[in-house]
Amino acid sequence: LMEVDNMSEEYIKKINQVLFSIDNFSKSMTYDETVNKISEASKIVKKIVDKFGYQVVFDSWENYLKENVDSKRKAWNFMILFFNFDGHKFKIKDPYPFLGMLYKKLDLSFERDPEGDDENQMNDTFDSIYIELLINSGIVKQEDYFYMNPYNDERLIEAYDRIE
Repeated sequence: LMEVDNMSEEYIKKINQVLFSIDNFSKSMTYDETVNKISEASKIVKKIVDKFGYQVVFDSWENYLKENVDSKRKAWNFMILFFNFDGHKFKIKDPYPFLGMLYKKLDLSFERDPEGDDENQMNDTFDSIYIELLINSGIVKQEDYFYMNPYNDERLIEAYDRIE
């Protein structure tokens, strides 16, 4: 059983390298080429989710974020792909460690409002992912989402503070 787990872990790792190598900010690809690449990649995501389940794939993405995303730009690109791959629709146990890490890698702050178009866009996408994951994880009821706000969510701030 252990071998199968290691094999599937390695397999998913290789797939993630491909999935998250799509560069939304690339000047060498047209918008249509990027959209097509994401669309193809989304089909692969669906297959690995069908095979391994939401939690396994989500955990591997969290791991990818931790090990491979080392700049604000890469974090933004990762978040766009995560969203396009419907990661926010996954039903998982606890999204907080992932959300804290993503927020930190995006270099967003709980202390101040987002600055400029880029940070506003990042913030909006993060908010969408944040709310959807909390609803889909059963942490927040659909009708209560309006009251949820990353700025005063103690569990998010704690998860953020735990990131090195």
